[in-house]
Amino acid sequence: MLFNSYGFLFLFFPLALAGYGICQRIGTTFRRGIYASALRVLYLLGVSFIFYGCFHPEYLPVLLGSMAVNYVLYRQMERSGNSPGSVHKQAGRSGRMPDHRTKKAALLAGLAVNLGALIFFKYLGTGNFVPLGVSFYTFTQTAFLIEAYRGNLKQVSALSYGLYVSFFPKMIQGPIAMPGEILPQFQKSWQKADWEQVYRNLYLFVLGLFKKVLIADTLGKAVDFGYANPGALNSGDGLIVMLAYTLQLYFDFSGYCDMAMGIAGMFGIVLPLNFHSPYKASNILEFWKRWHMTLTGFFTKYLYIPLGGSRRGKARTYLNCLIVFLVSGIWHGAGWQFLVWGLMHGVLDILTRIWMDLKGSRTKTGLVPKAGHGAGVLLTFLYVSAAWIFFRAPSVKEAVGMIKTILRCSFGKINWELAGCFNLDEFWYVIKVLGLDGWPYAHYILMVLILVILLLTVFFGKNAAEYVRTVKPDAVNTAVMAFLFVWSILSFSQVSSFLYVNF
Repeated sequence: MLFNSYGFLFLFFPLALAGYGICQRIGTTFRRGIYASALRVLYLLGVSFIFYGCFHPEYLPVLLGSMAVNYVLYRQMERSGNSPGSVHKQAGRSGRMPDHRTKKAALLAGLAVNLGALIFFKYLGTGNFVPLGVSFYTFTQTAFLIEAYRGNLKQVSALSYGLYVSFFPKMIQGPIAMPGEILPQFQKSWQKADWEQVYRNLYLFVLGLFKKVLIADTLGKAVDFGYANPGALNSGDGLIVMLAYTLQLYFDFSGYCDMAMGIAGMFGIVLPLNFHSPYKASNILEFWKRWHMTLTGFFTKYLYIPLGGSRRGKARTYLNCLIVFLVSGIWHGAGWQFLVWGLMHGVLDILTRIWMDLKGSRTKTGLVPKAGHGAGVLLTFLYVSAAWIFFRAPSVKEAVGMIKTILRCSFGKINWELAGCFNLDEFWYVIKVLGLDGWPYAHYILMVLILVILLLTVFFGKNAAEYVRTVKPDAVNTAVMAFLFVWSILSFSQVSSFLYVNF
């Protein structure tokens, strides 16, 4: 079940929200009862399992088994009861292992189980049986065990743990919420609904749906055509395909995260922001502070810092950065093209750090002074776009082929079929009404307009989460929201998966 499907929008979600409202009414009536918060957790846990099971029921046992193993290991840490740095006297002559060693053994076992399962399902050729969201719930559980080992989590119930891992808005594609961010929210007492916040979260959901269905899926048609017909492309076509995928990936993934934040918000849960206008970044360091922010935070906290971070000299810092990006590439996929993608980002990250260290300019202005900020944004955008080619291409060979197509400077008339991918029926009807369809270049109008408008949006516009903070529940905003929702629904020609489901 996808967020952009009839089953979710008109059956699952309304029923889930209605049931939550009933539970909320019960919870606010008996808010002092010990079972009030447990009722919310239990209800959301059941809803999440139903949501996940609707995709492929055969994946549910894998999820449940993974959760059971991780929770048992957590309980073992809890029984040890002390922080990893403490030293305890052994009890008499029993030869009992010190508590911190038991905790460390449980942590290592958990890491082995989680990473082993991830490697087995994603990289060792298990055919089509790759449990949905396995990358994201593996990282979620890994973070939980590490925080428990560090003594930052205490007395987390099995129900709360299960909901932390499986909460359906974030489970399939993130954002990767840290346990300290989301677990306390499950324990809050029931509150009366803040209808203005519900309205804004609904608006955020609709904006995310619009970004996915109308923008990302339209761009996806052009991208699919380009990679399916590389021999039919000239350099201009290749640039359009590269640009289309750069925008598609952003609007698709950020659209999902907007929907996830909106859905969670309507259930009273705040998820972390995952995208903060990343294509406005003036260098690669800033880009990764804006793109997939929760993944960046995860790798920083649990890989970069344990490797030594920036505490062991510049050379070691650069090596640590490169390792993080290579691991990120491997996490996204098993092909060599993902390793190349990670290497491209890692190398530019190191070069940027070296430049900043030489110039002594680790300031808010980034790599370039204010006068050159626009140039920095443009160059970063072009480099990231070129790297995305390896992210999208089926192999390194095909990615290199696409880059060669762009660099050979064989410009000419844009491929007719490629331009046609942008010609949405509703817009083409407007062109016909205006009498522009007879113009020789009419076929290319929408391609140019769509790409220009989207570029202006990503470079100068607010992101959806920023925008909805100022939205008021008035007639105009309601009309706009209803229009975007209906337009999105009418564009459900076919249900398309989100891109990051594959990762």
